[in-house]
Amino acid sequence: MSRVHVVGNSCVDIYVPPHEAPPPGGITAIPPIEAQVGGNGANTAVALGRLGVRVALFGLIGDDLFGRFVHETLEREGVDVTRFKLVEGKRSPVTLVQNHANGERSFVHHFGTNAEFSVPDAALRAPCAVFHLAAPELLPGIWPGGAIEMARRAKEAGAVVSLDTFADPNDDRDAIVRDHRAILSTVDMIFPNEEEAVLVSGRRESRSVANYFHQLGVKLVVIKRGEHGAIVSWQGHFEVVPAFPTQSVDTCGAGDNFVAGFLSGYVRGVDPVTCARIGCAMGSLCVAYRGALTGSSEPHRVGRALELAGVEA
Repeated sequence: MSRVHVVGNSCVDIYVPPHEAPPPGGITAIPPIEAQVGGNGANTAVALGRLGVRVALFGLIGDDLFGRFVHETLEREGVDVTRFKLVEGKRSPVTLVQNHANGERSFVHHFGTNAEFSVPDAALRAPCAVFHLAAPELLPGIWPGGAIEMARRAKEAGAVVSLDTFADPNDDRDAIVRDHRAILSTVDMIFPNEEEAVLVSGRRESRSVANYFHQLGVKLVVIKRGEHGAIVSWQGHFEVVPAFPTQSVDTCGAGDNFVAGFLSGYVRGVDPVTCARIGCAMGSLCVAYRGALTGSSEPHRVGRALELAGVEA
């Protein structure tokens, strides 16, 4: 049995180095372009596997060059992909990540199979310790109604349901609050970043945000704060967990790695503060390298991150 089941977008991230745009009809030589597995679902699943957690990824992806690359990479990483299907005749999701000289990034995304995302009912009844929704808002095929139904079925099957949120400040704020409020009664753990916490709750102050989630039934609230660490609120406790200092190279995937670190501690029965320390250590490891999964690709780096968090590998 996999300890964690993950539902979330999975795609290929194509990293384009900083460059000057060529003139019309011209050409600009650039350093090598990199293609990596990406997306909240795949990133979280791979990082969990590297932390020694049995993990399965649910969903589908196109049976094309990009989809086969994602599927084969996940298999090689030890992620259970028996319920992550290659679909013939469909195009896979692809994100073009443009890195700018000032350190900023911009994205061009093709939704592909994420626009018709689905998970069979039988998969939702499969036993697991945690059923994790990794930014289901990025899956037009299931958000919000399908995600709510998935969470409900997983909870009925005995799983703890966790939600890593995505909220776009350019979207209608009332709709963001409404759509998330509908799913929160089925969620046991939630992982917004600071901006998302405000958008999803409609509140600004951290304690007020945490109380909002608790009042709707969420038992464990974890607010990701990037270089400032995390806030953890549960059972009357409210703790600020500092980040581990690091030189940031690329923040892509830091939140996914944080969640993987936290959940790896949770399924082992570790207390929430230590879980957050593992999450912070994995987030710091992630941002020290370019690419969402580069930092954790070497076992000795993961081991050092866990030592930093005060736990055994």
